[in-house]
Amino acid sequence: MKDSRISDLRAYCEEETEAVIFIENSGNVVIRDCYSPKKSGSFVVERGNNSHIQLTNNKLNTAPLVDCTPQVCDDREIRITKPGDVINKRLEIIRAIWNDSRLPTRSDVLFTPNTESPLHPHKMIARVDMIEIPVAGSVSLRDLSYLFVPVHRNKRLIVFNPGHSYTLIDDETHQSRVEATITGLVEAGYDVLAVFMPHVSKSAGPGFRFDHCKVINTDLGIPDPLPTYGLRLFLDPTIVSLNYILEKNKYKRVDMVGLSGGGWTTNLISALDDRIKYSFNVAGSIPLYYRKGGSIGDIEQFIPQLYRDIAGYPDLYVMGAFGTGRKQIQILNRNDNCCFGQKQHDPDRDYASDMRLFEQTVKERLESLGVKDHYYLVIDETAPNHQISEYALKKVILPELKK
Repeated sequence: MKDSRISDLRAYCEEETEAVIFIENSGNVVIRDCYSPKKSGSFVVERGNNSHIQLTNNKLNTAPLVDCTPQVCDDREIRITKPGDVINKRLEIIRAIWNDSRLPTRSDVLFTPNTESPLHPHKMIARVDMIEIPVAGSVSLRDLSYLFVPVHRNKRLIVFNPGHSYTLIDDETHQSRVEATITGLVEAGYDVLAVFMPHVSKSAGPGFRFDHCKVINTDLGIPDPLPTYGLRLFLDPTIVSLNYILEKNKYKRVDMVGLSGGGWTTNLISALDDRIKYSFNVAGSIPLYYRKGGSIGDIEQFIPQLYRDIAGYPDLYVMGAFGTGRKQIQILNRNDNCCFGQKQHDPDRDYASDMRLFEQTVKERLESLGVKDHYYLVIDETAPNHQISEYALKKVILPELKK
């Protein structure tokens, strides 16, 4: 189906596992003014190689806007070919997610200074402030972040996203070294703004888990939402917290570190916000065309309307590294039991060769744009599993931040 229009369709599915519309190997399709009056599965399900699928003015009732089955697409082509493309792509992504030309701010942020630290006692932490952002449609649920202020401050801020962690404590159960990363940065003098993934709050309890599909299809009452709008639920906690902190504090520089889903967040936010100078994406993303099985990622990491139609992962690496004083370092754990390690790689292909190939592709494109040594990839051989290893922190992240 090419160059097609579907309008004024009135339909629903009896089964939640079905879809109202299936699109396969199609391009330039506009679906508008359609109505799904009853509970259905996904309104639109895409298969194969599709491009430029636009949904406009549809009333979907309870049918989710985004299909939650894996939709892997080929994102090898880097669309960024000249410096002006970076700004244009940045604006295109922001409009696709927020339907605006600016990153979001909120007036209802709740700030609690000198709160109880969520970490073990640490002599180099002077105080901890808590930031909460009310979740739309919920009475008690709030997105949550903490600002850790060191005793000896260097007036620089690190935005840290621990990904799918629901605690910042390192113990026998949680060995991602989230706490060790925060305290290591604090000991070096950095203020650390630690931001959880969406819908994590103190009231939710330590065992709280969220459904990615449910979150990304949450109805926020936005008229005529784009398929990518659900990404705001994953990005808003970090961006809103950062904007709030920067209104209250002056920093010499802002950098960003993320693990897993927080690495994905780091990758996307650094592409959109050039206030982020150095960014470190740990076990957070690789191009979609290298993914298979458990390496495909969560719902927000393979939305075709973003990664296929606007900017693939290699584009985002270029955008996150482009600009004066900017650099992006990607760290992949070879032994990772969760994200993008050798265990999830095609056994018939050489892991290191594939990773170095896409690293070289990004570096060459950056050089063609006039910037050199702004991006590189580290294959961490020391991390025993899904974590920010001591090697990554002390031999890569901290030395780079000191430059």
